Amino acid sequence: MEMATVSINKSIRLINLGKTESWKTQAVYHALAERMTEDSQDTIIICQPDTPYLSLGHFQSFNSIFDYHQVKRLNLPVYSRRIGGGATYLDCNQLFYQFIFHHSRVPVFLEKAYKKFLAAPVETLKSFGLDCNLRALNEIEVNGKRIAGIGGGRIGDAAVIVGNFLFDFDYEAMSSVWKSPWSGFNILSGEAIKERIYTLKQCAPDLSVKEVFEKLIGLLPNYFNRSIKNDKLTTEENDTARNELEKLTVKITKNKNNEESEIQKKPLKISADVFIHNRKIAKKGHSFNFSFRTDKEIVTRVKAENVGFEKICAGLVNMHQGDVDKVLSQASGRNHGQ
Repeated sequence: MEMATVSINKSIRLINLGKTESWKTQAVYHALAERMTEDSQDTIIICQPDTPYLSLGHFQSFNSIFDYHQVKRLNLPVYSRRIGGGATYLDCNQLFYQFIFHHSRVPVFLEKAYKKFLAAPVETLKSFGLDCNLRALNEIEVNGKRIAGIGGGRIGDAAVIVGNFLFDFDYEAMSSVWKSPWSGFNILSGEAIKERIYTLKQCAPDLSVKEVFEKLIGLLPNYFNRSIKNDKLTTEENDTARNELEKLTVKITKNKNNEESEIQKKPLKISADVFIHNRKIAKKGHSFNFSFRTDKEIVTRVKAENVGFEKICAGLVNMHQGDVDKVLSQASGRNHGQ
């Protein structure tokens, strides 16, 4: 299926919100997507949140992802996106780029869409001498480590792809708000985040937000073969964004229904090849947690909630993740340490 050529020669709107209220960094692109028609101008938004917040991906629920008490302690608002990508922590140390295009002017296949829209952000980092590449569909890496959070999806007639430049990252805040099954899981996930999530502060500490912004904007016309024109939100668009705020705001409530952590159902993604898993095994009428990290599907680190499982933990290291459940199932029928 070919992309529509209707309005393809129109310039692309550039809305630079700068550092703005955190809710606007989510509500505005949702609002423009809701208003999108085939005759609408495609739009790129650049922005930074002025205060920290948490964002949930489509179909994720607060009580299955986040720890109520930690979120309340940190006083973080939570907004739910209507596009893909996982739950994350966002703040002023991240520069967002948000593409809102009519779906007929976007490649149908996800791989091609991400390649098209993320080419300019990747080239932006390369232009500063960084070893930057796009891999695993939509993961931007520098020196083989994840340096951006990317998400995408369809909202109404709009195809939306969003991402960021990570100038710095609050590793402690991110790892503390996950709804973790036990402390060992927190240790593994916290270590993995610090090891696999990279920032510009680490690899290009002198690089400023202004420099990155100007380089990205300068590259965009070449990658879309269309002119980019600065614009501002209309009164109607601002009103729609305020209406979107109510829809996107997540009510932070205690887990009265005992909703199970999503981590118990599927592994926590740290980067393209790194995941943290958790399993429960029964032993003599008790349930114990096993948490383990996989790199390219191979177990690299293991933690057990109860003492006496040292030999099992050691045996899991270097094992393919597909064999772990069988070993743990066998272990649940043996005495500790055997």
